[in-house]
Amino acid sequence: MGLISEDIIRGVIDRADIIDVIGRYVTLKKYGSNFKALCPFHTEKSPSFVVNPDKQIFHCFGCNVGGNVVSFIMRQERLEFPQAVRFLAEQMGIVIPDDQEDASSPSKKIKDDIYKINDWALQFFHERLLTSREPTAQKAREYLKARGVDLEIVKQFQIGYAPDEWDALIGVLRSKGVSPEVMHQAGVVIARDKGGYYDRFRGRIIFPIFDINSRPVAFGARAMNDTEGAKYINSPETPVYTKGRHLFGLNMTKTSVGDEDVVLVVEGYMDMIMPYIHGVKNIAASLGTALTVDQIKLIRRYTSNVTMLFDTDPAGQSAIVRSLDLLVDEGMNVKVATLSQGEDPDSFIRQQGLEAFRGRLKQAQTLFDYKFSWLSAQFDVKTIEGKDKICQEMLATIGHFKSEVSKFELMRLLAQRLNVPEEIIIKQAKGQIKFSSVPTRTSVKEVISPAPVKINQTPKAHEELLIALFLIDHRWAEEAAKLVELTDFTEGFTRDLVATIWQMTQENLEWKTSDLLASLSSEVAQSFISRLLNDAGSRTSEAPRLFQDCIGRIHKDRLKIHKQELMEKLKEAERRGDTSVVEELRARFQEILKP
Repeated sequence: MGLISEDIIRGVIDRADIIDVIGRYVTLKKYGSNFKALCPFHTEKSPSFVVNPDKQIFHCFGCNVGGNVVSFIMRQERLEFPQAVRFLAEQMGIVIPDDQEDASSPSKKIKDDIYKINDWALQFFHERLLTSREPTAQKAREYLKARGVDLEIVKQFQIGYAPDEWDALIGVLRSKGVSPEVMHQAGVVIARDKGGYYDRFRGRIIFPIFDINSRPVAFGARAMNDTEGAKYINSPETPVYTKGRHLFGLNMTKTSVGDEDVVLVVEGYMDMIMPYIHGVKNIAASLGTALTVDQIKLIRRYTSNVTMLFDTDPAGQSAIVRSLDLLVDEGMNVKVATLSQGEDPDSFIRQQGLEAFRGRLKQAQTLFDYKFSWLSAQFDVKTIEGKDKICQEMLATIGHFKSEVSKFELMRLLAQRLNVPEEIIIKQAKGQIKFSSVPTRTSVKEVISPAPVKINQTPKAHEELLIALFLIDHRWAEEAAKLVELTDFTEGFTRDLVATIWQMTQENLEWKTSDLLASLSSEVAQSFISRLLNDAGSRTSEAPRLFQDCIGRIHKDRLKIHKQELMEKLKEAERRGDTSVVEELRARFQEILKP
């Protein structure tokens, strides 16, 4: 996706009324000129989440989160800024072109056509399952019922049934003006060797696959018995569907995944649906494959914690192992839950219930423990050859961790499990793992202490008040830029924020606060601004006096810092015995003490 122009961003924000957007997620109640609700970002009993329709901002006085409509969608949907703008644009009917692809381009048109075709196909399959009197449709309903899927779940997942006919869907799509060639591009029909087309899905239960924005992008078709050829037939890749970029069910469960801050990843459709029916809402399916980088990045929008639960057969366990290193590469925290041989999430939860299922999840192993156990089942840890193979495979995974602390501690744990000296593991790791400095036994402990993390400093009270005045009347920002310097403000987001306001004021004295919020990438700065905007009006009458007080305080702080710097230089000069410099510094110090 390409960059989004400032004009389009402003257009999206102007069209997306914050009351309408936030009202889709929480129940807003009128409170004076504002609206209030229970905050969707933290648990509370009394509403402290305020939405201001005039200023088009929100702020929670409980968790101190705030911003504009884009900020809300970023946090609620776990999207980056460009994705949030595109998400809102789609709801507003605003077209944002992709890279070198405008709204009238052939590639854009075919994508739009395929979305329509998929939607028509979904409706056709779903209606057939719900209403058809065909014996095979009745058989499909009985099959789902026997698997524990009731009518409510059928409707929720929009499950369907493809008639056992060669051209049932073709006929429906032709009636809507769709050519067979476009149907073929959408993947819903197959070309005959001798010419013509036939329906891809016939006599099967249909599971629609949705993207994260709940648009149908593909279908999975399951046979109702094991004598009908392949168990599953899936859509081919199309301009709107690439295998390995989507997770079945995540469009429905993403909010729960974010709230619980962990996702349970299973393999297939029923492995996802059945736990969901029983109350496991933070779940998604990988569609029968090892996780891909694209799928992991999609998960990372909502959580960095993943629990894998695949089938116990060799294919399922191999898929987990193939996923582990990719998950570590993407900075995810990984656990692996297991079931007994021959069990899968679908059958287990139907037979043993939710509590037993959650019990298995609580027993999930760490990534290290799972892979070590899996390797120990492949190679004899009691033999030299087995230890060597396990060591190599484990070091390969350990090498994917970005944190050197993690690498060193996992190597120490590996040495304990293999019952070999740490020095041996560290020596072998030199050829497999990259370190900024290769540790010795004594240096392992030294690296454990993490470096201090630099965080944005909180603005001083008079800085906060001055910025509030900038928001009330932009002329105060224009005047302040003449009287103080950026370096007079606290380093961090405060200084960056003032710089942004001054730049916007220089370019256009009539800038909007919505433009300011749209230009801020820092959530801390957005929340800070939204809080100030909610009570800025109370300072209007005293603005001239407050402005002078704030400027005076900044000058006073600047003088204090200058004195401290001179004193430090003076002490250093005295220590060196540099009399000429001492005299010069004393003269400068006396000069700044004059009234």
